[in-house]
Amino acid sequence: MRKLTYIAAVALAAGAALLAAMPSESSPGAASGARPQDAQEAILAAFDRYDVVAGASPNDIFLDLIRNPAFPSKADVIAVECGNSLYQPLLDRYIAGEDVPLGDVRQVWRNTTQPSCGFSVFYERLFPLVREVNRGLLPAEKLRVVACDPPIDWSKVTSPEGLAPFEERDRTIAALMKSEVLSKDRKALMLFGISHLLHGAGSAVAMYEQEFPGVTYTVAPHFGFQKDNKKLEKRMAGWPVPSVVPFAGTWLGQLDASYFESRPGQPPAANGYPGADAYLYTGPRALILRQQIAASTVLDTKYITELRRRATAVADPPGGLMHPETFFRRELESGALEFGT
Repeated sequence: MRKLTYIAAVALAAGAALLAAMPSESSPGAASGARPQDAQEAILAAFDRYDVVAGASPNDIFLDLIRNPAFPSKADVIAVECGNSLYQPLLDRYIAGEDVPLGDVRQVWRNTTQPSCGFSVFYERLFPLVREVNRGLLPAEKLRVVACDPPIDWSKVTSPEGLAPFEERDRTIAALMKSEVLSKDRKALMLFGISHLLHGAGSAVAMYEQEFPGVTYTVAPHFGFQKDNKKLEKRMAGWPVPSVVPFAGTWLGQLDASYFESRPGQPPAANGYPGADAYLYTGPRALILRQQIAASTVLDTKYITELRRRATAVADPPGGLMHPETFFRRELESGALEFGT
């Protein structure tokens, strides 16, 4: 009986030691400067250590960040995926506050290689917002928006071969980041789909990091874990919303990489989100709101007609993203939540 009691005591002690060793919100490994932090504060602080903070967009947290009075003192440039670099001179004039009609500047995000940009309410808001922020800044403080999509002229695209030269998007992004930001010792907020921002995997960030290593802080969004999501999200219940937490020194960084999304060509990683430095938490997966399409785009019949011409010109198959009807159907069939009904 005493032997059994002794064995049980040893087992309990071993179990307690194992639990103590596991990372938690209050453990030293999770608390040593690596606790979840208010998202805006964390991103602004990251600019003190990095030249580029790269965040997956669209995400309204970045509109709030740009409205923060501290932002212009931290960054010089906002580099965007949804911006045709062909129109950079026009965009510069608009962002600087010159007399450029909104209808003209809409070409910047409506005429990219990515049809989803033209339907994005996020970008419909972003450019006028930066223009307005600049009105209250001194000339030396004004923000610049750099359009990073290849300089396609859709009026000249009449076949799939006309689109082909503009499909190497990451190379264009990397080249513009080097010429317009890094070589000029500027600091930038990058707003792109996460695949363009991850370290490694042939992304735009990986391309310019060959010349400018260690200058970028990539923040990946939380859209739920690939497994055990409900269990793991319970550990995040007390986090600020929105918040940012680095992977290094936290239980997130100790998770097997299979808990996170994997991207084609991404080098294998044992732990954490492959290619990312930090995690942006905007609430549990079930409560994430879907980005709705811009009503101004849907109502612009001339632009919708042009999108149909482009779809025919590049031989986009039925249901492809070049067809505006694809976006109309998704909008009709989708609810307010990204992953719910």
